[in-house]
Amino acid sequence: MSGPKQITPLRFCLSCGNAVLCWALWLTLTGMGATLGYIAYVKELPVPEFVLRRAERELVAANIDVSFGRARFDLTGRISLEAVRLRSRQFQEPLLASRLVYLDLNFWSWLAGNTIPKEIRVEGALLQLPAMLSPSGAAEPLVRNLAATVRYENGRWQISQLAGLVNHATVTVRGTYTPQRRPPTAPRLTIEEVTSRFLQVGRQLALAVHELDVCEQPALDITLATMPGIGNTADLSLTIRRVRATGTPTYTVENLSATTTIRLDGDHALPVRLHATADRIDFGGKYSAAKVRGIVSAQISPDRRAVKFGQVQLAAQSATAFGETAFAPVLQTSLDRWPEVKASAALQVDGAWLTAEIEAQLRTGVGRIHGAGNAPPVATNRVLQRFAPALAPYLVLGDPIALDVVAKFASGWKFTEVAARVRGGRLDSRGVKITSTRGRIEIDRQGNFLASDAELGAGENSARGTYWMNFSSRDFRILLTGRLRPADITGWFRSDWWPNFWRDFDFRAAPPRADVEVVGNYRDGARTVYFGRADATQAVVFGGDFETAHAVLFFRPHFQHLLAFAASRAAGAEHARGSFKRFTDAVTKTTQRLEFSGEANFNPTVYQRMARGSVDSLLAPWEFTTPPHLIFHGHRTGSAPSAVLDLAFTGRVKGPARYYGFPIDGARVVGGVTGRDVRLDEIEVQVAGGVGRGKASLSGSAEARQLGFDAYVKDADLARSIRAVEEYEARRIGAAGKTTPDSKFLKRAAGGKLELSLSALGEPGSLESFRGSGNAQLTGAELGEIHLFGLLSQVLSAVSLDFSSLKLDTARSNFRLADGRINFPNLKVSGPSAVIDAKGDYVLASKSLDFLARLKPYGESRNPLKAAIGIVLNPLTSILELKLTGPLSKPSWSLALGSGNQPRPANAQDPSGAGTDKAPEATPPRPKN
Repeated sequence: MSGPKQITPLRFCLSCGNAVLCWALWLTLTGMGATLGYIAYVKELPVPEFVLRRAERELVAANIDVSFGRARFDLTGRISLEAVRLRSRQFQEPLLASRLVYLDLNFWSWLAGNTIPKEIRVEGALLQLPAMLSPSGAAEPLVRNLAATVRYENGRWQISQLAGLVNHATVTVRGTYTPQRRPPTAPRLTIEEVTSRFLQVGRQLALAVHELDVCEQPALDITLATMPGIGNTADLSLTIRRVRATGTPTYTVENLSATTTIRLDGDHALPVRLHATADRIDFGGKYSAAKVRGIVSAQISPDRRAVKFGQVQLAAQSATAFGETAFAPVLQTSLDRWPEVKASAALQVDGAWLTAEIEAQLRTGVGRIHGAGNAPPVATNRVLQRFAPALAPYLVLGDPIALDVVAKFASGWKFTEVAARVRGGRLDSRGVKITSTRGRIEIDRQGNFLASDAELGAGENSARGTYWMNFSSRDFRILLTGRLRPADITGWFRSDWWPNFWRDFDFRAAPPRADVEVVGNYRDGARTVYFGRADATQAVVFGGDFETAHAVLFFRPHFQHLLAFAASRAAGAEHARGSFKRFTDAVTKTTQRLEFSGEANFNPTVYQRMARGSVDSLLAPWEFTTPPHLIFHGHRTGSAPSAVLDLAFTGRVKGPARYYGFPIDGARVVGGVTGRDVRLDEIEVQVAGGVGRGKASLSGSAEARQLGFDAYVKDADLARSIRAVEEYEARRIGAAGKTTPDSKFLKRAAGGKLELSLSALGEPGSLESFRGSGNAQLTGAELGEIHLFGLLSQVLSAVSLDFSSLKLDTARSNFRLADGRINFPNLKVSGPSAVIDAKGDYVLASKSLDFLARLKPYGESRNPLKAAIGIVLNPLTSILELKLTGPLSKPSWSLALGSGNQPRPANAQDPSGAGTDKAPEATPPRPKN
């Protein structure tokens, strides 16, 4: 039988300990249940003090102070911090100020040393740059209204939300970021290092953040991603509703959008390709572009925090500059050698494409632009009007002009020169209608415009040469060679002196071939100087028509100098050469003085047209069968029709001619013209087979012209002389062509020679008006065969004096001319068988004779027998007087006995005394050797 169990002390102690443990567990569970119930009721608890102390110790170690208003954690492990202030001990201002910070932290993991929260949420945060680092000297807000939700799972950060305001730009970030694995030996990234990087980036951001002041509604969206084989990337999308800068330069950008993708890993250069668009870009109202698209490639070096730009490509729907619009402009440039830039561009203007290549040194401002394409006429004309008004009137395009242009700029973008090759069609150059153009154009910074190697076509006109002008001084120089009608370039001369001069030239067949130099000033037409050489065919010059003409000219306003002139006409039979100077009035533009010299053998009508009536009085008396040869010089003062001519000339006539209707075989005349007065200082003439010399003058008004002359003729054929007189008389009375080789006046005058001298003064064309004197001699002719002396033989035979064949071979006499009659006071007709002494008159108007004569048979015979017979007959014949009357064509002889019944000569009552017995002999001029 067992007895009651005995309780030992050990057993009792164990029993008590068990009871205590159960009660403690119960109390603990009860406390925990109550605590959990409280937590479930209030949903948060204060953060344990030791947790806060540990976090503060780690921040203090990183030289960071943190403060907050309240710290709580909830049953899910989230820690809530209110009014958080995070400050570097180096600066007074906080780096981070946040209204609320949430940390999703595994408490036991954190106790184990894993301090990275699973999730971080920030609301109402502010990131700012301390005043010491701020460019403004005050704390600079970098990011305002920051709200973020970031989770860390499986070694990567998942950003669900990150948004804030940088200045007034909205920045949002989302996506995934995987931190790079750090080598085991690499130091751990510390809070102090993160703070340092934040300050560095913040300082750079503070310098640029004010650039956003010109932007309206800027927004930056960043999408992060981790891509296998590539790493972390960020897609950036920037949109700005409007960019409006009011400084220098002033510009506006509408609806700007830019996107790019960048790699975030690695320290090596990372390629970046930026795509940008804008609805409109405007620079100060002078330049604008619509629907702009651009691509920019660059390389970013994170280690050096540097960006190296590469290719830039820009395109637009249209671009406007200085009021001109171009379509589809494209620009491609290379910036990899920055600040050396190379670019190419193309654009379309009025349907024509233009391209350009650009080289520029942006640091020094040195550049070069090479452009090519077709310049449209309308746009080019507008641009020239706006930017080169001095040049615009000379380059009014009617067709596109093909251009190849090089423009150069010196240091500071100072323009130095433009060189271009051009080829075009229609062009209006100050009224000069050009149909084709080609050449090289150069413009320098001094405003010199040079068109060299130029070819111009203007209808029939074509020329090659150079053109130079200065835009500032307006000086110019033209060098041309080719075919050109001078009147067609009138527009290049401001005053009317150029067309006034060429009004006397008519190039009817073709433009003359010319080499021309024109130098002058467009502001001052008086400074224009022209020098040129021209060759023309079928030209009219000063009224003269020429088959060929050559001229070398120099002239300026109010002065024209024809240095050399040569012309031909009449199939080359007529030639001329010479020169002239013309001085015109600066106000009236009329000719004041014309100086000239030359040599020609033109038809007289050509001289009359060219001299405009000034030589009419000189040439009017003449009729030529072959043109005379003239050598002349002189001047004309005043303008037509009151111009006064002073002319000296030498003329030569070969072949038959007439002077005042009198026929001559040839002549040489040296003389001159002064006003209306004509003087012939030396006259050599071939007339009727003889040679004559003399001088003459024609003076007086048109109503009272006076012709005076001294003439001497020797060895003239008698028959031809008589015939010449008959022709002259016939033409004078209007019966031209009625003369006959066998005149009634002559039976036989062949072989006779006439020697005649005469000095007279009278009205040209009116023999009755002439007064003068002279002497004449006939030799060598059988005068007895003349019908006149045949009638005398018949009268003598009636009184048993048979002189049927009078041997008369010489006649001589002095004479006077007055009142339309010729008085012979001592006419002697002699020969071996008889001598006739006579005196009397010949009336020019009626051609009638009135003579008294005495016959002396054998009066001058050297034969002794005949002389003896003459002595016997002389007493008988001395009482006989013969009277000759009637017209020259039908003379009548009669006898009178005794001297007391002699009738008076018909001019006996002439008060001039022309009927006296003796007349003074005229002294013939001495011929010059």
